[in-house]
Amino acid sequence: MKKGQSAMEYLMTYGWAILIVIVVVAALYGMGVFSLKGGVSCSPCFSYFAFVDYANGTLLIRNGAQAIESISVTGGTPDVATADPGDDITITGVSTSGDVDITITYTVTDSGLQHTDTATIHN
Repeated sequence: MKKGQSAMEYLMTYGWAILIVIVVVAALYGMGVFSLKGGVSCSPCFSYFAFVDYANGTLLIRNGAQAIESISVTGGTPDVATADPGDDITITGVSTSGDVDITITYTVTDSGLQHTDTATIHN
């Protein structure tokens, strides 16, 4: 095998690999994976609940892995008193100006222990 052929095979092999990486990165960019969304964010976010959305004084969060009861919110009003794992909880009456601190107090149904979870919503 000649040196020129060996070098050309090397360049072709790594050329195709680099081309595939570029196509994958371009596809991810096109899907918006690397875009920073403007608007509402949650930081620090809840440790037990998943932040879903916030608009016009209404906060939507998703319950964690355990059933909870006795839900109370400082800074808003929850739409439910109990929630099963994965249930969405809508909190209304949340302030619409500036950063908003939300504190959720709840009791885990299985253990009966009370917990508090806090987050800051940035408008």
